[in-house]
Amino acid sequence: MSYVHLTISERVKIEAYLEIGFLMRKIAQHLGRQPSTISRELKRNPSYNAINVPQYASKRSECVNTETEVR
Repeated sequence: MSYVHLTISERVKIEAYLEIGFLMRKIAQHLGRQPSTISRELKRNPSYNAINVPQYASKRSECVNTETEVR
């Protein structure tokens, strides 16, 4: 199964849509994505700020990699 990551542009749009009060389904509709994609993105990044998301994801993966090495 193939998938495509959200782009920075899509993340900025998610942030903007959240600020004006759009629900996840409406955001997904505007971006042409599944609502579950938006839901997972927001669960991974609870205090959503599109600019910080890539940095947060990078730090998160470093932590996971470190935990894996320790085991």
